Amino acid sequence: MTSNGHERIKPLRTGDPHELGGYRLLGRLGRGGMGTVYLAEDTSGRLVAVKLIHPDLSDDEDFRRRFAREVRSARRVARFSTAAVLDARLDGDPLFIVSEYVPGPNLAQAVAADGPMRGGTLESLAMGVAAALAAIHGTGIVHRDLKPANVLLSSVGPKVIDFGIARAMDDDSAVTRSSQLMGTPAYLAPELVLGQDVTPASDIFSWGCLVAYAGTGKAPFDAPTVPAVLHRISSGEPDLGGLDPEMRDLVLPALEKDPARRPTAQQLLNRLFGQEDPAESVVDQTVVRSWTPPSTARPADLAAAGLAGAAGAAAGPGDSGTPTADLSEVDTRAMPDGPADRTGSAPPQHPQPTSGPQPGFGGAHQPTSGPQHSLGHQPTSGPQPPVGGAPGGGSPVPPPGGAAVPGGARVVGASALAVIVVGAAVIGGVRLLGGPGVPEGSSVYTDDFLRTDTGWYSNTVFNPDDESSDGGYYEEQFALRVSAEQQSRGEYAPVTEPRPDRVLVSVDAVTQDGPDYSLLGLRCFHLSSEDGPGSRYEALVRFDGTGAQVRRDAGDNGGNQLAATDSVRGFDTDEGAVNNLAMSCELDGEAATMTINLWVNGRHVLEAVDNEPLPDDPENGRQVGITVQRGGGGGADACVFFDNFALHRLGEDEPDPSAS
Repeated sequence: MTSNGHERIKPLRTGDPHELGGYRLLGRLGRGGMGTVYLAEDTSGRLVAVKLIHPDLSDDEDFRRRFAREVRSARRVARFSTAAVLDARLDGDPLFIVSEYVPGPNLAQAVAADGPMRGGTLESLAMGVAAALAAIHGTGIVHRDLKPANVLLSSVGPKVIDFGIARAMDDDSAVTRSSQLMGTPAYLAPELVLGQDVTPASDIFSWGCLVAYAGTGKAPFDAPTVPAVLHRISSGEPDLGGLDPEMRDLVLPALEKDPARRPTAQQLLNRLFGQEDPAESVVDQTVVRSWTPPSTARPADLAAAGLAGAAGAAAGPGDSGTPTADLSEVDTRAMPDGPADRTGSAPPQHPQPTSGPQPGFGGAHQPTSGPQHSLGHQPTSGPQPPVGGAPGGGSPVPPPGGAAVPGGARVVGASALAVIVVGAAVIGGVRLLGGPGVPEGSSVYTDDFLRTDTGWYSNTVFNPDDESSDGGYYEEQFALRVSAEQQSRGEYAPVTEPRPDRVLVSVDAVTQDGPDYSLLGLRCFHLSSEDGPGSRYEALVRFDGTGAQVRRDAGDNGGNQLAATDSVRGFDTDEGAVNNLAMSCELDGEAATMTINLWVNGRHVLEAVDNEPLPDDPENGRQVGITVQRGGGGGADACVFFDNFALHRLGEDEPDPSAS
């Protein structure tokens, strides 16, 4: 619900609070019709966005009642593709609401800087926003103000914000004036223009306008003045010139004048995926794998803005919930909330197409041609850290350009800070300066795959010339191969020792073949299920080194990302290069948390904390293993050779003496 996008963070002003309900305020993100938005830090160091409600609104009892109702509903919305509502003060003064902080530009800023979206990135945007609406509508909320400024573009996909705010503002009270119209005119549904009932179908119309804007760079009912825009919405035809034909076929039904003829959010998802009711985990994975983050440069960090207490964070635009001004005085040709903050005067550049799974209509995933909305990462150049080095012996490998310091912390460059801050925006507990070194532990299990009878995959031997062979021992390594149809493949270590609460898993990996968007990684705390897919945690890295993520997979109950970054410094993309991955999983039974860390070649990449750990079975669960994943797009099968797999016990955990 809270706007927290991408503009430069401004210092606190005289009169601004420095703390609200235990949240330490670091700077201003913006100001709008409902209140002021601040970047803040909670007690665990996590960055959040705090919206402080204007006193004149909080003094209105009708507004307080509606605000409390909408916040309670918003907190029930599933977090996928939305900026999660984390906390709120609903009683007393001052009123405020706390949401997930999402670094990255909003859609309006990204399109202004980089031009319209195309292909898989546009379809990922359509999917992500449709999935967000399905979740929002599922709790009985109608967004009422879906527009480009209310869709933030994170490193892992679009995030919808400010759902429910408009309804809290729009009611028969002193809060609403007859000369004002709640919402942004170019994205309003005809029934809102005509004063009719607002329903979830109203958001679907806005979805169609938003997707058309993303794909063409202009709103489909654009006109010189607000009255002209409203007239076109209520009685004119949309201008969809330049929109991808496949997307045009989906957008047109969403722009029907009659709300009853529009598809629901779930029907939009079904059409995009070519299947009925795709699981949330499937939607999540498809959006992430097809998504190319915007190339819009992040603004200066907090230190440059003169703010203490954090470093390297991106920030967001002001609240965009201000009621529309007098309709005769507003020029709507630039419907986004102000121009994007551009650097220099050069025109936007269109990066070259990137390979990756392109979710298609009718269920077909086809690569697309044409310009892509790309971040344009390049492989890291310069000296690379040593590879291999299974944890458990020796000191962590210091990163190039940085020096190890006591306690495993590191002195790192600015780009590493950017990676860490992205993680901090998604989960709590990430360290803002450097990261922990790979911990040492006592060995529980190791396998260098010199023998072919150690129990992996029923002692199967991999045959690279047999297309049906998807894994097994091969030339003193262990191979996993995944086709476009299979999409995901994992294998678990035949560990017979008791599995402790805190473990470190590591492996060396060589990418043999596959599209850049494919993923390789580790799994821990897997728990099998007789009724369906088991649950597990995964730490995954893209083949091209341009992203990593920590995932929580609850099997039939869906999955979600706990943390993600769009850069993995030190990952070696040279042909035949060996990269060492290490993943720690630390279960705290008393605190009921699972803490997961990922390292690549000795560098700390991500930390995530799951406050609702997956089901656990110390005797039969807690399996650890390796995985390779790819989407359904074009390209060769994804194939990775693994070596030097190791499982270590961390901390004071010791085997159960009673275990056989």
